[in-house]
Amino acid sequence: MIDQERIHAQCLSEDPDERIKALKQFEIKFSSLSDKQQAWNDLHRLTNDEIGYVREEAVYVLSSVFSDIPDKQKAYSDLIKLISDQYNEVGYKAVDALCSVFSHVPDKQQAWNDLHRLTTNENYSLRYWTANIIGSLFSQSQDKQHAWEDLHRLADDKENLVRVGVIFAIDSAYSHIQDKQQAWEDLHRLTNDPYPDIRWFAADAIGSLFSQLSDKQQAWDDLHKLTNDQSSDVRHHAICSIGSAFPNLPDKEQAWSDLHKLTIDEDNWPRSGAASGISFSFSQLPDKEQAWKDLHKLINDTNYNVRGDAAKAIASIFFQIPDKQQAWKDLHKLTYDDSEYCEYIKFDIASALGVAFPNLPDKQQAWNDLYRLSVDEFCEARQKAIEVLGSAFIQVPNKDKALNDLYELTRHPEDDIRAYANYSLGKIHIFKASRAENEGDYKRELENAIAFFEKAGQTNWYENPAQFCLPFYRSCHTIIFKKQEAKEEVDKYLVEAKHAIQNSKSKQLLFEAVESLAEALKEVLGLENMSLETKKEEINSYIKYFNHAEELMKNNEERVPFAIGTIRKGLPILDRNLKKLIEEIQEKAKSKYRQSKGTATEEIAYLVCREVQKWEVGNQERMTQNIEDLILILKAKVPNNDENKSLLDKIEKIREEKNLTTQYESIKTIVGSLPIIQVVPKNNGLIDSINAPATIAAFGGFLILETLNIIYPSGNFSHLTSLYFAIAIFSITFIIQRKRNN
Repeated sequence: MIDQERIHAQCLSEDPDERIKALKQFEIKFSSLSDKQQAWNDLHRLTNDEIGYVREEAVYVLSSVFSDIPDKQKAYSDLIKLISDQYNEVGYKAVDALCSVFSHVPDKQQAWNDLHRLTTNENYSLRYWTANIIGSLFSQSQDKQHAWEDLHRLADDKENLVRVGVIFAIDSAYSHIQDKQQAWEDLHRLTNDPYPDIRWFAADAIGSLFSQLSDKQQAWDDLHKLTNDQSSDVRHHAICSIGSAFPNLPDKEQAWSDLHKLTIDEDNWPRSGAASGISFSFSQLPDKEQAWKDLHKLINDTNYNVRGDAAKAIASIFFQIPDKQQAWKDLHKLTYDDSEYCEYIKFDIASALGVAFPNLPDKQQAWNDLYRLSVDEFCEARQKAIEVLGSAFIQVPNKDKALNDLYELTRHPEDDIRAYANYSLGKIHIFKASRAENEGDYKRELENAIAFFEKAGQTNWYENPAQFCLPFYRSCHTIIFKKQEAKEEVDKYLVEAKHAIQNSKSKQLLFEAVESLAEALKEVLGLENMSLETKKEEINSYIKYFNHAEELMKNNEERVPFAIGTIRKGLPILDRNLKKLIEEIQEKAKSKYRQSKGTATEEIAYLVCREVQKWEVGNQERMTQNIEDLILILKAKVPNNDENKSLLDKIEKIREEKNLTTQYESIKTIVGSLPIIQVVPKNNGLIDSINAPATIAAFGGFLILETLNIIYPSGNFSHLTSLYFAIAIFSITFIIQRKRNN
């Protein structure tokens, strides 16, 4: 039972940590709270809290529970105000929240009017964020022309930051902008802006949109010109864009010449950009041998940023490099870098080894290099190295030694080393779970992984590397194995996992897949709707969520193959739940039919039994139709009398239930009640309706006739009078009987 009064008291506490606890409870339980108005009032109050980090958390929770808030328009207005909060993190969260909840806002026209009004606000920071929001929501606008006019006007804003916001918006919304020519002209004009940051943001946008631009020649001319810009930042971004857009550039020879030229630029930043640009375009470059020589030279550059970016570039295209042995030597040598700022180099080389590991000629040496870096004096470098060890394990030749190395690190005196070692061991057991050949091994490996993820968070290190993996795989385990205890646990774990997603696209997709599986579980168990409910009006379906999870996993498989593999291994286990429920209904129907033989309920029990034997796990429409067919049979055959009123009410409520499995559970209960249905003896329609009144009328007429004969022994009207009485009695009795039967 949820103690809402306790949550309310925490909201009013003077201790900000207590108010944060209340917000955590809202995030998990808001949809189940009995008094949502009070809950919304408390949440609204906390969005105006005096403490910045409380407001930040309140904004996040508001966006998470927005679909359950009773006054959505007010909540949206709160978010609009919070964009300009003095605590920057609150503003960032408010912008994200506005974009994520927009589809739930009841009066979208008013919401767009609010955004339109903000484009002229005197606060330039608000105008900047509004441009970003319009860009993000552009595809949802009912009046795209009006939205575009706002952006077009802001492209000439006097404030540099606002013009940057317009570039972001054009980049986001370009495919939906009707006047693409004007949008392109605005972007082209901004490549000549006097403010360098605007020129390099414009270069980024051109690189991103190049394939969609109608005037590719002018776009290419702009990028080529910007490679000669006086600002080294602009040259860096221009050459990166040339690399990413290379397949669509009209003059590839000149583009390659620009890439090669900037590898010897006098400034560090353009040389770094040239390394990235070559990696983006390597497969298309006309002179791969020279491109490789350029990267080889850059990995030995005097600047640490250039060396690090060159290492990452070599790693990303390692399988295409003509001299792989030399490339491996270059990467190996960089693991010993001891120059100034070598902590950054070591972080980059650890990352690079992780990317290139499957293609490296000496994987054992690469593992040894990573293990050496895992105890480096610099925290970021050693943490990245240990994290990569967990991913590289599947490719390393000597897996026993690899495991011993990681177990050794779990006993290291440094907290962060122990934390990351346990995290990597957890990832290794996820890999093993994804390859498990039977349910027992799968369950054991998944539980081993969870145990290591738990240990990763038990050190005194301030940052838990498993903050996503622990709740994520706990939710998987609960969904697959714990079944009836799953509801609150899954919601809690998914809330924790959602918090840890941050800007990771792969984590977001993984989360959505497991979120769909959680909905599938709710279908199977008939759980009440919680914060993960999709709020659609149609009847939910176990199959629908399973299919959606499958689609998400398919789209994400290349990014996180072992996480997806682990989830896939659990699908058959979870899939058995609904099949088992249907089998229970079928078996109970058979049993009740056998019990009812020779009784008044035999016909109903037979029809129900015959109907449910056809049921199987299938698509949503078929399973829903199965239920509708059975309801029609029950309503047609169960007599409408006082004794059956409770049962008939239950049958009617099945239609109102939107949870498919709750419907199936209700049917299972009703099937169990078949033998005790009160059934009146079967009649023969009109004949039976006549027989009873005729009998009563004949008997009544006989009594009247005999009475009159006693009173008037010689009366001639006795027979006629008794006939009239008999007809009257018959008519009244017949009408009453027919009404009762109907």
